[in-house]
Amino acid sequence: SALGYPNNDPDSNFSKYWPASLHVVGKDILRFHAIYWPAILMAAGLPLPKRIFAHGWWTKDGEKISKSVGNVIDPLELVDTYGVDQTRFFLMSEVGFGSDGDFSHDSMIRKVNSNLANELGNLCQRTLSLAFKNCGKSIPANTGAYTEEDEALLASAKGLREIASTHVADQAIQKYTEAIIGVVWDANKYIDVMEPWVLRKTSPD
Repeated sequence: SALGYPNNDPDSNFSKYWPASLHVVGKDILRFHAIYWPAILMAAGLPLPKRIFAHGWWTKDGEKISKSVGNVIDPLELVDTYGVDQTRFFLMSEVGFGSDGDFSHDSMIRKVNSNLANELGNLCQRTLSLAFKNCGKSIPANTGAYTEEDEALLASAKGLREIASTHVADQAIQKYTEAIIGVVWDANKYIDVMEPWVLRKTSPD
């Protein structure tokens, strides 16, 4: 009905968006959407969703979230407190999509500080500072021949898109974020090993 059915004209929303590539439901209503709803669609002669995925539940500090308890999490308040990207990252990375997860402000702060502020933030600070101080505030146009370590890091980064796309297609959102952070780890390790601040002095070219 949201797509305007039974209007199935070629230019209708129904013709454009149905069948759904992915039908996401809560795990408590999976039986209806995996058994009864497909049967209704088949009886009406309509194509079925290509894939059904049931997501888990969030608890808060170990308790079920409910209005009566008064522990409902307002995502807008999370965004106001921590930021949009930080909130997105926590929700995608903290729990495997499909499993249940527990929210606490302590766990969100630890996750954001560890992966974003410390690891990604440290990488940005190191690379940008080095470029600013030693490379005329820009990325050098002539980098010379790549070393074995250079090639390994570039391969890690170049392979990220395919790995991330595969995880997203499988709704493995947590693995998607792990792959991204893995490249951040590789880059920080590369800097630790190569010590570019030393190379600047010993091999300026």
